[in-house]
Amino acid sequence: MARVIAATPIERTNRLVMLGAVLCAAIAALLIFVALQGRGGSEVSAGTATVVVASGDIEANTVLGANLLETRAVPSDQLIVGGYRDTADLIGLPARYPIQAGEQITASKVGVEAIENEKDLALVLEPGQRGFALRATEVTAVGGLILPGNAVDVIAVFLDDEGDVERAETVLQHIQVLSVAQMAQEPLPAPASGEEESQLGDGVRGQRPEELERQPEARSVTLGVSPDQAQFLAALQTQDGVEIWLSLRPVDDDADVPLDATNLLHFHSPLSEPELS
Repeated sequence: MARVIAATPIERTNRLVMLGAVLCAAIAALLIFVALQGRGGSEVSAGTATVVVASGDIEANTVLGANLLETRAVPSDQLIVGGYRDTADLIGLPARYPIQAGEQITASKVGVEAIENEKDLALVLEPGQRGFALRATEVTAVGGLILPGNAVDVIAVFLDDEGDVERAETVLQHIQVLSVAQMAQEPLPAPASGEEESQLGDGVRGQRPEELERQPEARSVTLGVSPDQAQFLAALQTQDGVEIWLSLRPVDDDADVPLDATNLLHFHSPLSEPELS
C-alpha cells in the first residue's frame, strides 16, 4: 500500500528559497531590459540595434510622416553613421534625396525645410554662380544628348568675312549644365545635419528630375557660370561670325586641359594622288 510521505519543514524551506531566488533573477532581468530601453532602445539583442528605415519608397522633397517610417533591428555591423533610432526625430523633415524602402535614414538624407517651388532654378545655383542660356541646336549641343547635371566645355568657332573658319578655341572648361530647354535640375532641401540654424537656400543643390528625357530639338542650354563668364558669353554670343559649340565631358572629369587655338592650317591637305608609273 502506497504511503504519502510529507515534506519535512527543512525541505519546504529549501523549496521556498529556490523559488525566491528564481523570482529575484527574473525581476533583475526585467529591470536590466527596462534600463536598456530607457537608454534609447538601441540594443535589442546581442549584436543588433534598432534604426529608423523607410517603410516604402520616398521621393526627394517629401515631408516625412509616421506612415513613411518604421524601426527595424539590424546587425550592428550594418549600421550607417548618422542613423536615427526614433521615428519622432524625423517627423516633419523633408527627404533630400530619393530613399528606397528598407533603407536606413541618416542625417545627410533629410533637410531643414521642404522646397515650396521645386521648379525654381535659382535654388540650384551655388553662391556667386549665375545661370546663363546659350543658343543651341541638336548639332552644337552634342547631338541633343546633353542632360541637366552634365559638364561641358564651351568652344567658340570664329569665321572670317567669307564664312570660312578662322580658328576654333575652347573658351570655358568644366561648366555645369543647369537645364536643356525647359528640362531643368530641381532643387534639394537644405541639409539639416549639424546645422540647426540653417535656412532655406543654404547648401541647396540640384538633382535631375525623375521623368528625364533628352531634348534633341532644344534651342537653348542653360549653364552655371561665374558673373565674369556670363558677361563674356553674352558678348561672344552677340558677335557676328561666331558659332558656339558644347563638348560633353566624362563624369567626374574636372581637369583643365591646356589647349591652343586651332585653325585648319594646322592640318595637311588630303593625301596626294598616287603617282602613275
